[in-house]
Amino acid sequence: MPVAVAAEEAPLELDFDIEDPPELDWQNTESSPAHTETAEPEFDTPGSWVDLPEGVTRLCVRCGHPTSSVVGGRPRHVYLQAMAAMGMPRCGARPTAGSAPASVPQTDAASAAVTPASAAPAAASATALAAAAPSARPSAAPHRPGAAPASRRVNRTAKKRGAKPVPPQYADGPLAVLDVTDGALTAHLVDGRTVPCPAKTLQALATWALDKRKIRLGAAKVHDNGFDQDPLLVLTEGAVAHFGLPADLADQEELRLPADHKAVKGLIKAGWELTKSGFGPWPRVFKRVDGKRHCVQLFLTPWGALEDRVWGQAGDLPAGDLARMLGTYARLVITPRGTVAVTGEELMTSLRPPTKAEWSEKENKYVSVKAPHTLHTVVDPAPCEAPDEHPVVAADYPEEGSRPASEALDEEACIWVRPADLITDAERACTHVVALDVQVAFLAACRRLHVGTGPAIHYPRNPAFDPELPGSWYVDLSHVETDPRMPSPFTSSGVRPEGPGWYATPTVAYAVELGADVRPMEAWVRKIHSPYLQPWYETLRDAYLTVMADLGVTKDLDDEAFLAAMASYKDGDPLLVTLANAIKATAKSGIGKLRQRPNMGIGHAFGDPWPALKRVTWRPDIRAMILSKARTNMHRKMHNLATTAGRYPLAVNTDCVVYATDSLSPLSLLHGPDGQPIRGGFRLGVNPGSVKHQGSQTIDWALDLLADGVNIANEIKDDSLVRVA
Repeated sequence: MPVAVAAEEAPLELDFDIEDPPELDWQNTESSPAHTETAEPEFDTPGSWVDLPEGVTRLCVRCGHPTSSVVGGRPRHVYLQAMAAMGMPRCGARPTAGSAPASVPQTDAASAAVTPASAAPAAASATALAAAAPSARPSAAPHRPGAAPASRRVNRTAKKRGAKPVPPQYADGPLAVLDVTDGALTAHLVDGRTVPCPAKTLQALATWALDKRKIRLGAAKVHDNGFDQDPLLVLTEGAVAHFGLPADLADQEELRLPADHKAVKGLIKAGWELTKSGFGPWPRVFKRVDGKRHCVQLFLTPWGALEDRVWGQAGDLPAGDLARMLGTYARLVITPRGTVAVTGEELMTSLRPPTKAEWSEKENKYVSVKAPHTLHTVVDPAPCEAPDEHPVVAADYPEEGSRPASEALDEEACIWVRPADLITDAERACTHVVALDVQVAFLAACRRLHVGTGPAIHYPRNPAFDPELPGSWYVDLSHVETDPRMPSPFTSSGVRPEGPGWYATPTVAYAVELGADVRPMEAWVRKIHSPYLQPWYETLRDAYLTVMADLGVTKDLDDEAFLAAMASYKDGDPLLVTLANAIKATAKSGIGKLRQRPNMGIGHAFGDPWPALKRVTWRPDIRAMILSKARTNMHRKMHNLATTAGRYPLAVNTDCVVYATDSLSPLSLLHGPDGQPIRGGFRLGVNPGSVKHQGSQTIDWALDLLADGVNIANEIKDDSLVRVA
């Protein structure tokens, strides 16, 4: 047998457990002398240690200080040959002159010296696309929002966890883009390096990706209770042809390769398995070794793995540029797992893992237990929260479409147009209309939002409203007086409700804020709740701000500079512009994934369950809370602008609102009569929840469309007189 073939079909060998907490025999290290030395190698090899579960440390047998690493079954700090080359002393040894500071990240340098694949230095870059270290992850510890002394807030900020160094076993990055160069399959890494890939079959490719002696792909877990991120292999058009796969998928309904295709049969024959979704644009293959699952995620760009509406023409980029862009996304957000919706959902569960390892005195080992403040159990929605196709609804209303509108929770974004006869003469006398767009509005609504993490509890008779309890309330808000020049804050149409209906907690709380007498008649609420999405919000916010800062839009710009930066940022690095769009889409689509509906007409009958219902993250009630919060947040700002400056919206479309003004610029619109920003009103800025200029047009253009009932908030961006963001 030729040597190359033997190498690529070598059995999978992994020397560490990526799924389960270790069960270790500690011998009696606690009582051992702190500086006891034993006959052992001077240097450790990458991957020769295991990490203890979260919060567990033991005293190092060399220096006596706590460590979370176990080498050869003994707790000890890791010491690699590359660290010695950098002048870094081994623990327990006296530092020599010229030693590197202990705070210098060890693992990146160590990995660069151990394997040939890491020998070339990464090119430095000022942009996020060349960032070699993962971004800082926010603390996953939940906290209830509320007033706190400044000193407490400062202390909490000071305790935030810093950026983690890249573990040596992942020194080659989270992913590789495979392409054919000069007739040979080549892996393009995120730092610009390339390494040859000897694989000729998909099963050999998966084995190569997990063999740490050849390539060290993957990423560390984003939460101590979670799992490390699996390697991602992106197959370009050349790589797809190299492995004998079709250029595109013939089955555009199921989006999967037939099970009898030779590539799939080869994987199965070699002991690899596929998930239930099969071999599609984002196939996930895994092999069970010693009872453990070892996974590789694939991305096939010719099959539409990168959605055009999100990533544009990124699938046609040169392999090196695509690796840099996806690598930056992986470091700032998470390694992609599929569509941005799937990836957004994966980020939620990775930042809030549903289980954790806990020591069991009874079993004398670590066991998996449900983690508090997480989504760890599949729960049924309340009948009012379920979409029409859900079995809970079909049980009460067997005929499709027969459920009354008043019995369904309808928390959606507002789409509203002011009737033409309510446009005032003063507004008609203005010269222009200006549109404001709320930055990543749905993501902003997740900030500090308490959502239910447990099952819904039914209160059938006149419960007292509690704004602290997330859930759904059946209440009559039709008596609440609102200005007809403003959309009603209680409905997605902006039309005043005509009778009782179901509303999420933020909507009812806003009615109370407006002075309404609220008397619920029924409720489904969740007593177990937490700010579950807070770390998700912080991660995506930080990622978005990082990329926008590299595009020249920073948080410290004044209003004029911000408007200028937003008008021109799309002329910057196209890869960064695409990356910013992908981060925003991850937030929006991840929220939509919380209420994924069935593929109607494709193997689904009314009232039958669909696969998404088996996910713990299928939570339409959480989506309703977010949209309710986003809509009422926006209405509050419109209300403050109306009461302070007498300005009323002409149209609203989700997160965009249009006002009449005498200028192309939005600046005069945002200030009160005293020339100062309106308290509680819209503020320009790049932060989620702040606004940007969406566009401007003439008042005549607006009045002509409004006379026909056209929503100008949906049209102004395309017909804008000025550059828009």
